[in-house]
Amino acid sequence: MAAPENFKLLQQLVESRDRFLVISHARPDGDAYGSTLALGLALRALGKDVTLVNPDGLSPAFHFLPGSETLAATPETAPEADRVLIAVDCADRKRLGSVFESWQRTPDVNIDHHVSNGGYAGLNLIDPVAPATAQLLFEIIDTLKWPLTAEVAANLYVGLMTDTGSFRYRQTTARTFEVAKRLVEAGADATDLAEGTYQSFRPERLLLMREVLNALHFADNGRIAWFYLTPEMYASSGATPDETEGLIEYLQSVSTVEVAFVLEVMPGGMTRGSLRSRGKVDVQSICSEFGGGGHRLAAGLRTKLSIPETEKRLLELIAKQLPPSP
Repeated sequence: MAAPENFKLLQQLVESRDRFLVISHARPDGDAYGSTLALGLALRALGKDVTLVNPDGLSPAFHFLPGSETLAATPETAPEADRVLIAVDCADRKRLGSVFESWQRTPDVNIDHHVSNGGYAGLNLIDPVAPATAQLLFEIIDTLKWPLTAEVAANLYVGLMTDTGSFRYRQTTARTFEVAKRLVEAGADATDLAEGTYQSFRPERLLLMREVLNALHFADNGRIAWFYLTPEMYASSGATPDETEGLIEYLQSVSTVEVAFVLEVMPGGMTRGSLRSRGKVDVQSICSEFGGGGHRLAAGLRTKLSIPETEKRLLELIAKQLPPSP
């Protein structure tokens, strides 16, 4: 867990200041949104003035989260100098977005669980053992005796549920289930939140899945699987980029697959990659070759290389770590 003395420093900061801004990474997932909203709601319950932003604003897929109506796109105008900036669930400050960078402000606080996070804020609370930033935030809220309202608990539960793959991933521990229990006891409705997260998709997402399933690639006797996301796929299906969350899990559901990855064409000619591993391959180390990061079993990258170039390099790096086929 993050150093206890840093919890005390955070408490002192919160007690001494009145205005806060909470932000997370671009292309936010359930943990990014859930952690942003949970921290914001907890601070508001303490009587603080809180602004919640994200480089991409709020995805329609997460409108069901309590307090989501108060989250907006990162404003062009920099916040007041006395507003404390808190980054959550973001391993690399560049992923806070170009608008944030234009403010020319260093985050005051960095709360995260990614092993690749080097600590870019004035105060860093980083726990690479935690399976989700939401779990670390629960520990902070619980330790500091901040209000754990039903709304805060709901957001933390979604962050915890999504970043553990519904409590399936390797970093899920007995403590994770204890935290989930506490969140449910505080008012998080596990059934409603699971339905909002996994059973409230638009038809366009299914049409995108059809495009993806028609373009799967396998290598090394089915131990590596991947697909691309292209502008043409979005145009054909009517889906949006924020509706791709979780599609990589269809590759992971294949029994032979040790490593899965997704490559996507980004604006400006960049290529975005997401990688997942069953355990034999450290995808964080692979993504670090491109300046990316994350965890041993789940990591991401952005590169100026084209999709074919990125694919070729990834296959080479994965092959170096995969043990010989039985």
